[in-house]
Amino acid sequence: MATSNRDLTKEKYWQEIIERQKQSGKNQTQFCRDEGLADDKFSYWKKVLSKRYKEKKPIPASDKITIPFVPLNIQDNFDFTNKQNAEQIEICKIILRISANTDKTTIASILQSLGA
Repeated sequence: MATSNRDLTKEKYWQEIIERQKQSGKNQTQFCRDEGLADDKFSYWKKVLSKRYKEKKPIPASDKITIPFVPLNIQDNFDFTNKQNAEQIEICKIILRISANTDKTTIASILQSLGA
């Protein structure tokens, strides 16, 4: 299927309509009737877009952004029972709030999981 003949604006329009139908809880026929849409046109676009999204290839590894893992060293004598020592760590869009009673092994495991 050639991408040069595709109308991306139309695709986006129909994708939004299909999503609205899913969110509405109505079946396709009722949704199309309520919205004044041709049921056969809706079916066509649903089939076409579904096929296109299934055919999408994963992002090549060379295009992916890699974020290096930075180890966190915790002092053995750090007092986690003192509420003033509670911290919030923000990594990209991930926010980790560490409560005062969290042990360092748990914190290390969480951070290791995020790094993976």
